[in-house]
Amino acid sequence: MRNKVVALEELGELVGDGETVALGGSWYANHPMAAVRQLIRAGRKDLHAMTIVGSVDVDLLAGAGVLGHLSFSMVTLEAFGLAPNVRRGVEGGTLGFTEFTGLGLLIGLEAGHRGVPFLPYRGPFGSDIPAQYPELYSTVTCPFTGEQLTAVRAINPDVAIVHALRSDAEGNAQWDGTTGPDVDMVQAAKRVIITCEEIVPRETIVVNAHMTKVPGYYVDAVIEAPLGAHPTSHVPVYPLDPWQLMEYAGAASGDGWNDYVERIRYESEEDYRGRVLGNGRDKVLHSLVEEARVLEVSEA
Repeated sequence: MRNKVVALEELGELVGDGETVALGGSWYANHPMAAVRQLIRAGRKDLHAMTIVGSVDVDLLAGAGVLGHLSFSMVTLEAFGLAPNVRRGVEGGTLGFTEFTGLGLLIGLEAGHRGVPFLPYRGPFGSDIPAQYPELYSTVTCPFTGEQLTAVRAINPDVAIVHALRSDAEGNAQWDGTTGPDVDMVQAAKRVIITCEEIVPRETIVVNAHMTKVPGYYVDAVIEAPLGAHPTSHVPVYPLDPWQLMEYAGAASGDGWNDYVERIRYESEEDYRGRVLGNGRDKVLHSLVEEARVLEVSEA
């Protein structure tokens, strides 16, 4: 058994400037936020982020000056508004971008995983996106039916970073909820970094083998990062944190942005956890998870 455990502080040595980084999670769930914060602390520059439905993770990297390019289907703060830093970067021309349809990006990742140069699919009908990116999309004719299909070029990110519930030291990673696009990103990436709520003995993984979504042979490094998706949710451990998301949205849209980023840049992840869970917020978040569990059981 190969021990792949590294400290969060070593993440900057595993991701180089200018690399393409696929970030797991979608909507307000499972984003690898501890890793995002550490990339900022490490001073990474000119990264090419890739996301299906990005959130505060991508917007934070954009606002901190870490990104040079963004490939995405959507980036949103959902109920808390638009993604201000991404929008400013795109509209101001300081952030290069490639826009995919969500399914198109997933098809490209699948082609990368399968080791083929492209994969075809039906669609995206009525969209202008394929015409905007002829280096990524093309039209092909099915050799069996003659049907015209859209081909998406294979995508192989340099590294995928995803957040799991738990993993053993070898990288066998488990989720107890949605995985979103995480598995697709892992399978297509050249290197894989797992952050997780806890590192557990191999026996714990074996007992819950049905929860293993990423086998260790895909994984290059494992990082224990409690509260590693915060302020987004990671079911069943914690829900999204509305206090922190409101603070983020206000800072990103107002004059407090520099102070917000500098605080993250110079605090440790342990300090971050202590700050955001203070004033009894940890108990409130825990109670929200417990109430959701009770509701789920009663409805079942």
